[in-house]
Parts: sequence; C-alpha cells; structure tokens
Amino acid sequence: MDAIQIRNLVKYYGTIRAVDGLSLRVAAGTMFGFLGPNGSGKSTTIGCLTGLLDPTAGEIEILGKRFDADSAGLKRRMGVMPETLGLFEPLRAHEFLAFVGRMYGLDESAVRKRVTELLDALELTDASKTLSEYSTGMRKRVAFAAAVIHSPEVLFLDEPFESIDPAGVALMKQWLHTFIEQGRTVFMTSHVLETVERLCQEVAIIATPGKLVWQGDITTFGREGAIVYDGKEFDALEPLFLHLTGERHVELKWL
Repeated sequence: MDAIQIRNLVKYYGTIRAVDGLSLRVAAGTMFGFLGPNGSGKSTTIGCLTGLLDPTAGEIEILGKRFDADSAGLKRRMGVMPETLGLFEPLRAHEFLAFVGRMYGLDESAVRKRVTELLDALELTDASKTLSEYSTGMRKRVAFAAAVIHSPEVLFLDEPFESIDPAGVALMKQWLHTFIEQGRTVFMTSHVLETVERLCQEVAIIATPGKLVWQGDITTFGREGAIVYDGKEFDALEPLFLHLTGERHVELKWL
C-alpha cells in the first residue's frame, strides 16, 4: 500500500509558482527522502501534505484516503515537525508536550507517561526554562518529541537534524529505524545528503519550481555501487543530486 500519493500538485503564492505539477508515490514502511535546492518547494510541499497550506490544484492521498485541510481524522494519524517548529514558546517543554498529547486524544495517564519518557530520553528535564529560553537544538528536540508523542502512522520531518548535537541525532535515528520496522512511514527533507543516503531507502529530487526531476531506490549505492542516469554512473547521492539540480563551479581568484 502507498502511504502517500500526490497527483499533479500545484501551489501558487500570488503569481509565484512554488510547486509545479508534482506527482509521486511513497510506499508504506519506507524512509523517504525529499530533496531539492533552497527555494525549490520542499517545505511548501510538506505544508500541503499536512494541511498547513491549501494547494492551488492537485490531489493528495494519505493512507489510502483523500486528504485536504479538513481531514481531521487523517491528521490524527500523522506527525509533523515543520521547519518553523511551531512551538508555543511561553510554555515549558512538559507543558507543551502535554498539550500536544491531549490534542491528539491521548488519555491523561498516557500523556504523563509519554511526556516523562520523551523528556528523559531527549535530556529536556529542566522544568524551570520556557521554550523561548532553550537553544535552537533543544527546541528542535521538543518539536521532534511533539511529532511522535501520539505514535503516528506517517511522520513528516522538515530538516529534523539541523542544530541537534550528535547524541541527539543518533537517538532520533534509532527511533526512526524502529518506526520503519513497525511498517510506518517517514517523509523527510534534509540538506545533509550523507545522512539521507544512510537513512533512506528511496529519494525524490525536485528542482525549482517544485518539479520532480528524479525518484528512485538509493539502496543501490550500498548494494551494487552505482546508479546510472543520463549515461553516467553515480556512486553516491551528492553527485547525482548536483547533476540533477545544476552543479556550479565558481572560481574566486582572491580566495
């Protein structure tokens, strides 16, 4: 079964076309990397897939059901970590996570248990600080905890590892592997291509404005050594990405 289907997704901001006829499918139980240069429409696409933005045109299915901004039942089955984090910064971490857990319909005993476990694991137990007093990395940890607290079936992560220290990243990766082993789905963006190559089974690459230029299985890199495209062999994700999105060579004579 496909966890996500997108058909001819279009999104305009005024006269600016951010996503241009994007179509792709993501199988359930997949760690899926969604890549593109800055400004190519990645965050806009995730916004449309999660109901944070209304598409201009196109169709979206999540877990086999038509999805739109009013699909409250489907939203309860999804977890979202947006690039902007979406935290209520006057709150403390335990207050915010408890609020999120209740919004997803968890009972009070489950809320207390999961909040405690998440804060302990992510080393966020200082109850004296509000979220506004946290470092960027700590706020990212809270946003990740909020995305997973209700055990979603589909998890959307927009640049999840940026600003988080290595120990925190390692723990998050451990949880994501468990997530996939249970048949659930992760749809993530990241500019750290080495991380995507190690974590993801499949990748879609878009170019400005939000047009799909390649989608495929990247486990080939580890299994067979190379992916052939345009008559060229690519032995890693980074050279393939640069080839597809327009590699630039600029020499600064003074450097």
